[in-house]
Amino acid sequence: MELSPEEYGAYWRASIYVAAGILLVALSYRFVIVDLFGFGNAGALIMGLVLFGAIVFAGTFLVILGLARLVRTAIDAEMRG
Repeated sequence: MELSPEEYGAYWRASIYVAAGILLVALSYRFVIVDLFGFGNAGALIMGLVLFGAIVFAGTFLVILGLARLVRTAIDAEMRG
């Protein structure tokens, strides 16, 4: 499979989306959400759960967007070649 410069760049952008989604979930859980769960009162727990749900949704969206771009670029390169 030979890639044009545009397709090569698309692969890199897609891999950045995948990495950003994973890092968003992992780092925000480690440095933000765990602190909210540590307080122990109901308000902090509910806020932590809501925030964690929103961050997981955003991270999953980035990962799926990156994977879709990877697949689309690979299919375009294979169909062209």
